[in-house]
Amino acid sequence: MKYKITPIIVYLLVAFASNAQTKVVGECSVQFVIEQLQNQSWQPLGQKIVQVKGNQCKTTLVTPKLQQSIIFSSQEDSAIVLKEIGESKFFQKIVFPQKNLPVLVTMKKMNTDSVYNIAGYPCNAIQLVFSDETVYDVLFTTAITPTIPYFEMAFKDIPGLVLSYSITTKKGVSVRYNASNVDLSPITLNQFEFNKNEYQIID
Repeated sequence: MKYKITPIIVYLLVAFASNAQTKVVGECSVQFVIEQLQNQSWQPLGQKIVQVKGNQCKTTLVTPKLQQSIIFSSQEDSAIVLKEIGESKFFQKIVFPQKNLPVLVTMKKMNTDSVYNIAGYPCNAIQLVFSDETVYDVLFTTAITPTIPYFEMAFKDIPGLVLSYSITTKKGVSVRYNASNVDLSPITLNQFEFNKNEYQIID
């Protein structure tokens, strides 16, 4: 008996072979440089630090005026938001993932002859378009993937670790995140701890 190999089956076989080579890491830190496109040139905005330890993930945005951290666990349906603005500190507990997020409309692999290497890892290019017309141009590696790869919910369907992405809104505002360092060293638990008494609680 002969079996017909359809394009879908070929795609699944290729995807399986690619994922079979992926190294899953339980602890990982990625540091991103953030830039915004202004007057046809990229201007620095700050940095973003992503830390994954087991089923916990912490993302920290650092700019000259604001530091904000989001801490969540894949086993819980809520997250903690910590904000520091000047000397003021704020604590908020939110539903996570948040409801009414834009829906992914299309996800397509970008056909390109370029070879992308970010922070020492080979990357694939993919484009995501969401229901609010926001476009994500993403570079991700399948060489490693942390136990929580979706430090942004927009990336939950991407089979690897995102190391570069640019976000372009419907109004044409573009912000780019490029990984400058990937560290697979163990992360101490105190990175996910904080003294709630130091923060003003926001309902």
